[in-house]
Amino acid sequence: MFIVPDPRPTFVLRCLCLLLATAIVFQLFYLGAQPFAAGLIPSPWDKLAHLVAFSAIAALLWVGTGGRMPLTVIATVAAIGALDELHQAGLPGRFADAGDFIVDVCAGVGTVVLLLYVLRRKTRAL
Repeated sequence: MFIVPDPRPTFVLRCLCLLLATAIVFQLFYLGAQPFAAGLIPSPWDKLAHLVAFSAIAALLWVGTGGRMPLTVIATVAAIGALDELHQAGLPGRFADAGDFIVDVCAGVGTVVLLLYVLRRKTRAL
């Protein structure tokens, strides 16, 4: 007889992931408003930074929701990306970039699709 481990994250892990996602979003807005943030990461590397940050947020939200709300995770990442760009539009030395927003949304969608694929392969293997 095989013992199949429960693939769902524990309550504590889910809470920690949601807390960490919240901390990343807070830092995104707080540090993004500081004067040194203007031109900190030159183009086109800023797109890579957006990809990494928003993929991390999506992955943390995925674990935090137990993988049960993929569309909500995508919508939340898109909303954070839109708010980030609107926030940047009002800061001196910063500007909103539609390309950044597109990368943010693609990071959220890509991360959720990858996690769905991994989950599906894992459950098929069991």
